[in-house]
Amino acid sequence: MKLVYSDHFKRNLSKRLIKHPQLKKRVSKQLKLLSQDARYPSLKTHKLSGKRVNEYSIWIADNIRIVFLISDLFGVL
Repeated sequence: MKLVYSDHFKRNLSKRLIKHPQLKKRVSKQLKLLSQDARYPSLKTHKLSGKRVNEYSIWIADNIRIVFLISDLFGVL
């Protein structure tokens, strides 16, 4: 799976890592696992509900999550 990061995600991640630099290694590891296998057990991937029904979430640490969409954009870009 190819990961594409939004500007919003990059900004928020950058701010979070400034406050919590110990998360950098964990975030990198989890994003690498996500790109290889979205169902990897340590990611704790789950589909969201309600207004975010088309989105998924993975676990990083404690109460820190990354929310993402799965998109099939082949040929669109």
